Amino acid sequence: MRKLAAAVALVLLILGSAAPASGHAQLVKATPGLSAKVYAFPKQVTLMFTDELIDLADGNSITVTDPRGRKVSIEPTQVLGNQLVVKLRASKLLGRYTVSYRVVSEDGHPIASKYSFWLSKKPTR
Repeated sequence: MRKLAAAVALVLLILGSAAPASGHAQLVKATPGLSAKVYAFPKQVTLMFTDELIDLADGNSITVTDPRGRKVSIEPTQVLGNQLVVKLRASKLLGRYTVSYRVVSEDGHPIASKYSFWLSKKPTR
């Protein structure tokens, strides 16, 4: 009985310490930021990830749409190490802009997500 308990404890110890490492790139910084309120429309969107990105044709992209759903990002999206950058067309339309992105990190797995920022009128005092 003691041998069985020791074997079970050993298996649990091995399984518990062999948790898989997450190699997927995760977003650590965005400019403009997640849910940010901006008063001047940005010239570009820059996303920074935890890992280097693989520079594949059509593998990494950022698409930015205005409050009416029209695309304001200008292709191509640039990969700069662990950063993804896309230039934007000028816009004065107030409201919510959606940033959709897809990246391929060093482990080869694609990650896709989105977030929003708001273009607002500067408050007057």
